[in-house]
Amino acid sequence: MDVVSINLSLLDWLIIFCYIGLMIGIGLYIFKKVPGFDNFFSAGRAVTAPLLVATLVSTFYGLDTLFGTAEIGFMEGIVALVAYSIPFYIMFGIMAFLAPKIRDRNPNARTMIDILGDTYGKGTRLFSAVTSFFYSTNTMEMMGMGFVFSLILGIPFEWGVILGAAIALIYTALGGLLADILTDFVQFFLMVITLGIATLIAWNSVGGASGVWSGLALFNRGDPSAYFHPLGGYLTLGLIIVYSITSLAALADPAFFQRIFASASGKEIRKGFLIGIPLWLAYDICIVLMGMAAAASVGLGIIPEPHADQSLLAVMGHFLPSGLIGLFIAGVMAASMSTADSYFLVGGGNLVYDIYRPVFRPKIEEKKLTRYVKYGIIISAAVSIGLVFVFGRIMGVWVFQATLLINSVLFPMYMALFYRGRKTKLAGLLSTGFGLIATVVYYILISTLGYFSTEYGTYMLDLNLFGTPFTIWQEYAVFFIFPIGVILWFIGNWVSKEGRGVSKERRAK
Repeated sequence: MDVVSINLSLLDWLIIFCYIGLMIGIGLYIFKKVPGFDNFFSAGRAVTAPLLVATLVSTFYGLDTLFGTAEIGFMEGIVALVAYSIPFYIMFGIMAFLAPKIRDRNPNARTMIDILGDTYGKGTRLFSAVTSFFYSTNTMEMMGMGFVFSLILGIPFEWGVILGAAIALIYTALGGLLADILTDFVQFFLMVITLGIATLIAWNSVGGASGVWSGLALFNRGDPSAYFHPLGGYLTLGLIIVYSITSLAALADPAFFQRIFASASGKEIRKGFLIGIPLWLAYDICIVLMGMAAAASVGLGIIPEPHADQSLLAVMGHFLPSGLIGLFIAGVMAASMSTADSYFLVGGGNLVYDIYRPVFRPKIEEKKLTRYVKYGIIISAAVSIGLVFVFGRIMGVWVFQATLLINSVLFPMYMALFYRGRKTKLAGLLSTGFGLIATVVYYILISTLGYFSTEYGTYMLDLNLFGTPFTIWQEYAVFFIFPIGVILWFIGNWVSKEGRGVSKERRAK
């Protein structure tokens, strides 16, 4: 397998530098227009549907989606949509229904940690803020940006990571959520338009559907029909559940909640999710088709076989002309930075707004709060960069982060939002605390005692219980830990004396 190399013309470089300059310029422009913390962190709570569509789509889809989905398309075909993408569309649809209710019931909240902290107290606020912070570390995007910058600039991977983080950090720290959303608007169009154009060019260059079929037959050394089978010829219901379980994280994604509370109204945020779903789908379809076009190109001898996770760049670098390749690289950077900037801001808010402020300085003035959150954004970026060298695989990072969020935050938060009965501090503390600690311990054990399966692309651990051998996957953490966290919530609610003897009217208040 060959390492992908891309030759950029002067026009390509000009486009890339114009994109970077525009992102930083937006941050500088917004810097003078965010006088208070609410404007900096919540964009004045006035974000309308067009901006919400762009920021929701571009924030949730980063380089893990771009390269990871293309990799599956390259190796397996349209099964990528069934196993990995469709479950997320279902969650986005649920969020379209829930988001207006969440916003209207919590008009003063700025983060989902506000909901948990106000309901269950400081202990739960701390556990959930730590969970949100580690979910929001941009390790996946840092890995992707390090790879892209090292490829186009010929610099070491580590310097590529630092350079990508620095660019996203500058305009986010300057302009806050408004700069984040406005840059997301630009990045959204770069992502969607460049990928759509590139897909048309690549498929036509390979020879259309018939050319792709012939190329896949040669690449697969046989019948290529499995590439067009929705289940890939191997998926079972059990595997679909295992692969799709991390999509539940979308229901508790802290960047989604920040945008819910920043929206102008419940109606606007609902529009944002509903319009975003077909755009997410179109984006995924293009990525999968590009992965398939890359495999067909290898089969036809048009390009040498790349590493699967570099298949998208390989086919782009071969087929796109000067100018368009620069636009595409800018689109790749947009996919990365639109995610990185959002979670840098969330992570900085977790450290300062959700932890430091309520615990140490509950009456801190807004000017200092804004400045401290900017410091928190820098710390979030530094932690994200550091974790790049701890995790070796992009998908491994995502599975850990999503599992952590689901096990620790998901159930107690939705009970806080929609359960009308008694909700005690002990219930929230037990559920979030156990979910956080147990997930971390589980992953340490399975990564140190287990092994990596190249067949399924995940860590596994073989066990023997009473003479019966069985294997557990790293994704199984949700099946073990989440139910126990639910049970602990009810136990904490049952044994605590908090709120007993209080009238229903007072509890409702």
